[in-house]
Order: sequence, then C-alpha cells, then structure tokens
Amino acid sequence: MFRVLRSAHRWVGLTASVFLLILSVTGFLLAIKSRVAWMRPPMTDAQRVSSSAEIVSMERVMTSVLARGIPEIRSLADVDRIDYRPKDNVFKVLSKTGYQEVQVDGSTGEVLSVAVRNDQITEDIHDLSIVSKVAHEYALPLIAVALGALAISGISISLVPVLRRRKYRSRAVSSAASKKIATEDHLDR
Repeated sequence: MFRVLRSAHRWVGLTASVFLLILSVTGFLLAIKSRVAWMRPPMTDAQRVSSSAEIVSMERVMTSVLARGIPEIRSLADVDRIDYRPKDNVFKVLSKTGYQEVQVDGSTGEVLSVAVRNDQITEDIHDLSIVSKVAHEYALPLIAVALGALAISGISISLVPVLRRRKYRSRAVSSAASKKIATEDHLDR
C-alpha cells in the first residue's frame, strides 16, 4: 500500500508540477500587474470634467474606436467590455479577441491609445481559458483536486516513517525494560 501511494504521489506530482509552475508564474505576474507597465497599458491623460453632462456618449466612444480600423474591433460584437474611469475621465474599450485595449478621452471622444493587454493574456493562461472552455471548466478543478491529493499523500508519506520509527523505539524501550525487570527479578531470587 505504501509503495502504491508513493508511486501515485510521484506521477501525479510530476504531472501537477507543470501546471503548478504555470499557475505560480502567471499568478505572480497578475499580482504585480499594476506595477509593471508592459502588463497593463498605463492610463493616458484625458481632459478633466466637472459634471456628467461633459462626458461623451457611448455612441461617440464606439464611433471613435471603430474609425481607428483596429482589426480586433470591427463592430460592437467584437467588444468584450467598456469601462469608464471617472477619476481619469477615460473609457477603456477591450476587444474579445487579440487582447486590445483602446483608451478614449471621456470629454472629446478622441482615441488616446491603443495597446495590448498582457494581463488579460496572462489571466487566460492562468485559468486555462487560452486552451479551451473545457480546460477552464473541467481541467482546472481537476488540477486543484490533484494538488490537494498531493498535499494529503505527501503528509502521509512523510508521517508514516516517523510513526514507524516511534513505534519501533517504543517497542525497543519496552523490550529493554522488560529484560531489565526480568534480570533484576532473577537476581533477587
């Protein structure tokens, strides 16, 4: 039983270590994405507004984005989401494919920047979405279960020899004590 557990632990561990390495590297990059400019495009400066009446319409934002002729954004159907940042007065238009981010001035509707969102690519690698939806929905939970099983089997693989040694020492001590008592008992007679 112990050999089977060690063998299973080894092979599951080797397989899971590949995914664990991917998850740890991408997780690290996602953790530092706000401090690294190449991960997420920096916010561009836009004109300040004092009221919401000064903010351009969503139609104006999309007209400006579509006029740029970005291959990943040819229509509204190509847009994953549009975020508005009131503090910066910038609309961020993100494409469904190609990881493009277009920043648009909230006052003028002018396109301020077009850049690749490397943090989105990293996130898709991290959660296996880049492979397929099936990998994201089924393989990722299986990897989590495998890592949990590795932790449990690793603990038991580590504890079994310790418990065996303790049991052996306990038997040796009690055997030695029994012999000593038997010897003392024999001498007393």
